[in-house]
Amino acid sequence: MTTYSVKMRASSDGQHISGAERLVRSESVPTCVDSLTHRALTHPKGTPDEITVTVRAVDGDEVEHLPVLETREFPAESPARARDFVVAELRRLGVDRPESVWELLTTVTGLRGAMLVDAGTGVRLEPDPARGVRVSNLDHASADTGAAEKLHYREAIALATKVTAHPHIIAEVCISDDPDYTTGYLACRGTYTRITAMKEPGSPVGTRVFLYDGPTSEVAECIDWLENRVVLVEGF
Repeated sequence: MTTYSVKMRASSDGQHISGAERLVRSESVPTCVDSLTHRALTHPKGTPDEITVTVRAVDGDEVEHLPVLETREFPAESPARARDFVVAELRRLGVDRPESVWELLTTVTGLRGAMLVDAGTGVRLEPDPARGVRVSNLDHASADTGAAEKLHYREAIALATKVTAHPHIIAEVCISDDPDYTTGYLACRGTYTRITAMKEPGSPVGTRVFLYDGPTSEVAECIDWLENRVVLVEGF
């Protein structure tokens, strides 16, 4: 039976509002399209003026199956405490300028994708800084999406699992751009750490930073893998 990639992107006045995707069997495509469209129309960032849903057949042999990262939690009492934790963990990974990573995380927002940052120099490596790196073609092997917070978690850990599976990505740090969702995460060394209070409630700030540790000559290959390799994350 054919597998389909169903992707949704929603925007208003050219600004990104919402995006999501699923890998589903053919009989689930109509329901999936309805669900993602409803999600776009009810997003807390506002009502979009453009919603694009793309459905594409995927060869089952293309799909790479990855085990989900282990999960732990760090209960930060405030964004300042979350910052201290993230900076310390990145420093332990060998990131030379962890404070600058946090600065990017909390000042750059509205990107369609993530920032790809050199772990040694702190320099952004994406060819188009306004676009970033758009990790795509992935899903989690879980039919039960449950409540909104559980859905946030499953989508985020699936993405983090794919991103950190690439040998040149040593970590990912994320703050959601959803104003109502303040829990972010740090993914590295096979572990996904959920961090509470990454930002103040109601803040629209949010983005992702991928820390790259590899040859400059292989940046393009890494971006292509992140954007185009089809991955299904299992073990939820």
